[in-house]
Amino acid sequence: MMARLRWIALLGICIGSMANAASAAETKPSPLRPRVIFDTDMGSDCDDAGALAVLHALADAGELEILGVIFSSGRNRYGVGTCDAINTYYGRGNLPLGQYQGTDVGDPRDSYTKRIATDTRLFGHDVVDQAPDLVTVYRSLLESQPDGRVTICTVGHPHGLVHLLRDPQGEALVRTKVDRWVAMGLGGWNFEAMGMARYAQELLDKWPRPFYVSPAGAEIKTGHRLLPKTPASNPVREAYRLWGDKTALQSGRSSWDQVAVLFIARPQLFTVESVGRVERLPDGKCIWNAKVDHPDHYLVMPKPSAEEMADLIEELMARPPRQ
Repeated sequence: MMARLRWIALLGICIGSMANAASAAETKPSPLRPRVIFDTDMGSDCDDAGALAVLHALADAGELEILGVIFSSGRNRYGVGTCDAINTYYGRGNLPLGQYQGTDVGDPRDSYTKRIATDTRLFGHDVVDQAPDLVTVYRSLLESQPDGRVTICTVGHPHGLVHLLRDPQGEALVRTKVDRWVAMGLGGWNFEAMGMARYAQELLDKWPRPFYVSPAGAEIKTGHRLLPKTPASNPVREAYRLWGDKTALQSGRSSWDQVAVLFIARPQLFTVESVGRVERLPDGKCIWNAKVDHPDHYLVMPKPSAEEMADLIEELMARPPRQ
């Protein structure tokens, strides 16, 4: 109990210090803060919405910069409109959006994205189900950035990176502009399910930059304490209200995607294992093999307990947009 109280006190001091520095950071951006392209399969789970909320809260605090948002699913057209609704809620409705134009990858099930994407009156956004091709947007975003400064964060099926690498200009841009790829992954969903299996090994074999994989989050339950108190015009709250069996807003949902996003801005909260590699098994599942090293593969795991991480993530998810 005393350790938990000390952690909460320290967390409060850190949050207060960041809040005091936020306006200054936004006025004078740090040249070293991460510049993030967020790649999501918005709609498969509500933690994608929670992760985008955390990303905006960290951007509001001056801890990172959002360059654009990529929607990776071709089987549910409305995820891109939900991304636009969330971006608009946080005052960033002009962020570039990209969308996968194929239909071979993605979860066709939808419990919240169509409801949110089509309600432009409530959420004030203007994109419903159409955005430019993701490779075109990736290239445009990367071209505009300094060399070695971009973090690509995938919290869904990362097949878009395969298409980017298959494009000669895209591959060259990845090699010169990208600092690292941070992925929510391992197991059998993001790297195997819903059509991703045909792309996974090619991506692992050909990705040329440092790769950080974040598998944690199952025991970190968020979305049910502070998020319900946010306005009804908050599309993230609506995503949790509608998702799945409609219990996420009452009992919380696992926070896999939020954990990966948090690592980008606050690596001090994580351990980084540098000896090992992400490996694909014959059944398609991906694991971390600590016995075989890959010099550019890293495993990241939270240092705080699941309860402490949930407190931190919930506060960021529910934090009001910067005025």
